Amino acid sequence: MRFLSSCLLLSCFTFNVQAQHFTDITAPLGLAGFSGGTVSFVDFNNDGHIDINAGPQLWINSGDGTFKGLENPGLPGNCVWADINNDGYKDAFCYSGPGYLFLNDKGQGLKNISDNIPDSPTKVSLGATMGDFNGDGFVDIYVGGYETPGYLHDAMFFNNGDTTFKEVWRTLGTTMPARGITTADFDEDGDLDIYVSNYRLVPNTLWQNDGKGNFTQVEKSKKVDGDGGLGAWGHTIGSSFGDLDNDGHLDLFVGNFSHPPAYQDRPKFLRNLGREQAFAYQDLTAQAGLAWQESFASPTLGDFDNDGLLDLYFTTVYPGDHCVLYRNTGDFRFKDVTSESGISADLTYQAAWADIDNDGDLDLATRGRIYRNNTPRKNYLKVSLIGSGKFDPNAIGASVRIRLGEQTLTRQVTSSTGQGNANSPVLHFGLGTHTDKLTAKIRWLGGGTKTVELTPNTEHKITLP
Repeated sequence: MRFLSSCLLLSCFTFNVQAQHFTDITAPLGLAGFSGGTVSFVDFNNDGHIDINAGPQLWINSGDGTFKGLENPGLPGNCVWADINNDGYKDAFCYSGPGYLFLNDKGQGLKNISDNIPDSPTKVSLGATMGDFNGDGFVDIYVGGYETPGYLHDAMFFNNGDTTFKEVWRTLGTTMPARGITTADFDEDGDLDIYVSNYRLVPNTLWQNDGKGNFTQVEKSKKVDGDGGLGAWGHTIGSSFGDLDNDGHLDLFVGNFSHPPAYQDRPKFLRNLGREQAFAYQDLTAQAGLAWQESFASPTLGDFDNDGLLDLYFTTVYPGDHCVLYRNTGDFRFKDVTSESGISADLTYQAAWADIDNDGDLDLATRGRIYRNNTPRKNYLKVSLIGSGKFDPNAIGASVRIRLGEQTLTRQVTSSTGQGNANSPVLHFGLGTHTDKLTAKIRWLGGGTKTVELTPNTEHKITLP
């Protein structure tokens, strides 16, 4: 098998400034009134076309380049999506207020089954995530609590397997005002761990799973809690896991909002050091090259230029600050390409990637707009993972690793990123100029693996195990 050299894939990739740009196509898509609230990409009706949940709206992709809003979906706000009853259709948990649960009626509509889950003890929540945390084959729900006196709790709800849920534990609720919540098997032990972005100058939380849904706080030992500085951590709004240096381990970008002077954590680029260093993280922020803005908010990672490296889109929420797009140039170094990108946005928490037109590159949702990616054509690979039997059908936490020259490209399935957003569950790999077949190693929760051969420039649907 012939591999593309790392030079061709990464460091020697020529960035065509004139060709790299995005176009606002919100109106041509039929998305008049598209919500600027947080956004989740989900194939609601299983037709192979990505649909969009934006705030209380659910937009159905017609497959012909247009979307149509589902009338009266009943959603109170943005949700996290996963198949809770293993019928093949993704259901919704909306984390506002007491928490609302909706069952997907085979892509025709939504049924409110909120009585099937106890009221959330959070009362006010800005984020939640879903995944099979206890290894029983059904997805569970973790919901964060935010700044309501007497109700500042995060809570875990386990799935009973019959569309009902039970609360199994909650945090003490005194010092951890959660915002964005995301997941990864960061320690590669076959279970799903949770990272919570905490606001108000307190450390972030990394919950390490023992595989049975028992969690231990390890943020300090893994060095992902923040620096603390003069006794004040960052105001973290959202964070994202992704392999930023193609070494096969899931790194972490921490999206800190931070006031001047520099006594608080700035946004952080954290490198996963792998098994030899017990999966602790190294702070490489200084070399990354991100220019500081005060009101940084919600990040999302995606390889927009199909060169094999995950790039960073990062929102802001204060007037005068501007959302930014940074291209990953390799070795934890990033270049600001906002001015030539064609993306113009600020004052938003909305940020997520998906290939909404199935042309092989990632499009962007931000600030109530959809931006089509017009990047000069590069090769790509898309992978959809589907669990079967006793495995979570959403395959949340599963990962795909592709060896390409000296690089190992890694992508994982997650239901949430940043603050309240979700990228497409279809895993996307940029391949540069590589056209030969590739070998991919797939790993799912429980530690099982399989190796498959994949052809570039197509989407592969792979059933696990």
